[in-house]
Amino acid sequence: MEMKACNFVLFSCLVVVSFLVSSSSAQTCLSQTFPNNMQYANCTDLPVLNSYLHWTYNQSDGTVEIAFRRTNSTSSQWSAWGINPSGPRMVGTQALVALVNSSGVAQAFTTSIDSFAPSMQQTDLSFPVPSLSATFDNNEITIFAVLIIPQNLTSTSQVWQEGEVSNGQIQPHSTSGDNVQSTASINFLTGQ
Repeated sequence: MEMKACNFVLFSCLVVVSFLVSSSSAQTCLSQTFPNNMQYANCTDLPVLNSYLHWTYNQSDGTVEIAFRRTNSTSSQWSAWGINPSGPRMVGTQALVALVNSSGVAQAFTTSIDSFAPSMQQTDLSFPVPSLSATFDNNEITIFAVLIIPQNLTSTSQVWQEGEVSNGQIQPHSTSGDNVQSTASINFLTGQ
């Protein structure tokens, strides 16, 4: 009888520990912090690709400060987030892209997605991006940016993506699963 009671207690302890470990590893945007105590007025847990968007919109000058974070990333992957005024699709997206370069440093650049086989080379966007940087730490890549958007882009579509980097070159992302479901609407003004 003592052995059964001991096994039950051990099993109960394992269940509780397992629950605590799984709950603590589940992230939400509300639990995320940033360097230098940076804070954002709004955030959203994006539904796929372990991604989160944080932002603060300043209506007086049309700036949006954003932090796009993707967890469970590796140094051999690229990540991107962008807005698409023409709808929830890849072509037309004004994108911010980040990757870890051959020196092991995270870098970010802008690119306009103009086809289903984009060059993914640095290009200007249809709106100014006066500040852009990226970090890679603890298998999380984060893109920090300031966008100056026109009034008609305060409510728009957002697109985010991930893919592999091989020999310093961005490879096409998967065309199935979560990679084709990574779109949502966003309203910078209302925070939705």
